[in-house]
Amino acid sequence: MAHQQEFSPASPPPSYSAGHPTEFQQLRRRITNAFSNPAASVNTYARSLFPIVSWLPKYNRTWLAADLIAGITVGIVVVPQALAYAKLASLPTQYGLYTSFTGVLLYCFFATSKDVTIGATAVVSQLTGQLIASHASSGQYQPVPFAIALAFLTGLIQLGLGLFRLGIIVDFIPNPVVAGFTSGAGIQIIVGQIAGLFGVPNINTNQAPYLVLGHSLAHLNQAALDAAFGFASLFALLFIKFGCDYFVRRGHRSMYWLGVSRNAIVVILFTLISFGVNRHHSKSLIKIVGDVPKGFQGFQAPDMYHIRGAASSAITVVIVAILEHTAVTKSYGRLHGYRPDPNQELVALGLTNFLGSFLGAFPATGSFSRSAIKSQSGVRTPLAALFTSAIVVFALYFLTPLFHYIPSATLSAIIVAAISELISRPAAIRQLWNISLLDVFVFVLALLFTFFFSIEIAIYVSVGFSVVVLLYRMARPHHAALARITETGLWVSVEDAQLGSTATPPPPGVMVFKLEESMTYPNANYFAERIKDVVINSTEFGGVVVRPDQKLWCDDTDRRVANARKKTNQIAIHDVLHKVGSENTIGTPGEDHSTHVRGGTPLHRLRALVFDFSSVNGLDTTGVQMLVDLRRDVDNYAGQRVEFHFAHVHPRFERILSYFLRITRTDRDVMPVVPHNAEQSNENVGRSASRAGDSSASIQIDHDDSSASLPGHAVPADDKPTIYNLENLEVARFFHPTVDDAVQATAAKDVEAGYLTR
Repeated sequence: MAHQQEFSPASPPPSYSAGHPTEFQQLRRRITNAFSNPAASVNTYARSLFPIVSWLPKYNRTWLAADLIAGITVGIVVVPQALAYAKLASLPTQYGLYTSFTGVLLYCFFATSKDVTIGATAVVSQLTGQLIASHASSGQYQPVPFAIALAFLTGLIQLGLGLFRLGIIVDFIPNPVVAGFTSGAGIQIIVGQIAGLFGVPNINTNQAPYLVLGHSLAHLNQAALDAAFGFASLFALLFIKFGCDYFVRRGHRSMYWLGVSRNAIVVILFTLISFGVNRHHSKSLIKIVGDVPKGFQGFQAPDMYHIRGAASSAITVVIVAILEHTAVTKSYGRLHGYRPDPNQELVALGLTNFLGSFLGAFPATGSFSRSAIKSQSGVRTPLAALFTSAIVVFALYFLTPLFHYIPSATLSAIIVAAISELISRPAAIRQLWNISLLDVFVFVLALLFTFFFSIEIAIYVSVGFSVVVLLYRMARPHHAALARITETGLWVSVEDAQLGSTATPPPPGVMVFKLEESMTYPNANYFAERIKDVVINSTEFGGVVVRPDQKLWCDDTDRRVANARKKTNQIAIHDVLHKVGSENTIGTPGEDHSTHVRGGTPLHRLRALVFDFSSVNGLDTTGVQMLVDLRRDVDNYAGQRVEFHFAHVHPRFERILSYFLRITRTDRDVMPVVPHNAEQSNENVGRSASRAGDSSASIQIDHDDSSASLPGHAVPADDKPTIYNLENLEVARFFHPTVDDAVQATAAKDVEAGYLTR
């Protein structure tokens, strides 16, 4: 009675509706709604592909002024970076300008982020250079056509993912992987530019970074005049950057514009010095960019030969480009309070690469550094990209003669200065450490594989590992036996370090479990085994004991019970489990089974299981079969009918669980793999009582037997367990709005009736 008062329900018993639509009905409803007005659906979808239509009519002069300033500012940065990143991709410098032009021009029409700038980036350019080196080294493929084919395939895949709204795949790649490979790629790029900074010739920068570092250091004695240009350019870039940041923090906002123009300032300054050094020499004293063709001369359609050659590598570029672009769009969306559409961003990115390939562009994605400058410049809409593209066009048609004397070492310095911002700081790694040790491991894994192998291998390994971790978490989720805190009414895990020891357990013979994951095929068996372990540890055995020659070879109930009692320091008064040659029964009606004790507390036979389904958001056929098997096993272990009650069940699962309650103790599996006949069923029924440890078979009791009766009306027992017809069972009484209600319901008279043991 005390327990009944303590666990009194907070509300009257609910009335559940069995009318929740099935999955097929929901699918049919969606299809019906989609085709009820096809013209409107097509119009809505088409408008979603062109976000510019929604905001362009509201465009005003205030936005124009802000976009003009931001666009020109980014244009000053994008030209020297485009030249440098083309060098990083092992391509002629003009292709960097082609890539940046198509990126900024096309993106503004399809973008859902005002801050992002698409174009050539360090990581994707480095990856492109590595792929070109691995495929074109034998002379089978040409670098430029191969890069164009790579952009074509990358854009095609990204466009397909966006049009079919498959942006969800990005969510399967965690942030630590992105941070790890980005940091590793940054280190790899910096190491690869050491030779360029020093002017060391004949260094293959597409090898593993540790090899590049070793070879570069071993040949430093070959450093030339380029080293002076390289280190002087790097010093100037860093000096302007940190100097301007210092003054901006002290209120001198005008210094910001000097800081963002540092690349252009350094390029102009050292190009003039290079011109002065080399103008009287027929052969340049340092490595320079050389002649850059005027205008757009990269128009060509991707050819099938190079498309076939690039097909195997395109998926790597797709993953890297999507990861980098998504990281940029999400970051600035959070910063400025808007939410970019990931599917539409894939459409924008895909069209940029796909159409850009016909203009001679190599793969592009969102740029961290240029997006930061664009954001800080006060951009208001994506239309700012039009002004940036105008700067690039101006450079292609009027400034290309001036690019001839740009020192290659200065471009290397620009790359090093820009890429240093991509490397994660110690504070970020410390955050990962404080949140999740596994995230630190994933981060380090991506970083190390990038450094010792390549970006491509690092992506496959780190993403593959993350997927394995995700699957493992699904297959081995957390679960808990619950107890109640009297003061608050909360149900907490009995293993809770703070509250578990002070909580009140459920009434004797009742156990409460919380499953903190969907009950589906990856984890169903795991849930069943863990629940049975807790049942064996916490309740008394009351099942039938049979002779050894009648047991199944896989029946390990004796061992599991003995181990459980040994672990919990329980004293077994009855030694019947260790006797052989007799057919004694533990658990006959009317006998007191509180015979084992644990810490002075008697154990009781299990009579009810309560499941908290508040965290269960998925239930499939295997999960239902697990419940069927679990019920058979706990019934056999307890020697009596064990009630199953469910709390906090989502309405869409009530129908499925009602089906489970009705088919329990029938002669059929939920989804039989091997057909069985009635003769096999009868044979298995005679053995089912000793199979608490065997979860491989379903309950075998004839549901359609003519002798079946309603619950509470037993038929005479013979060699078979009693058979019940549960089709008319009122299953609503096993669903409860709270755990308190479910526990209270278990105190009532056995609603399903017991069954006779043979």
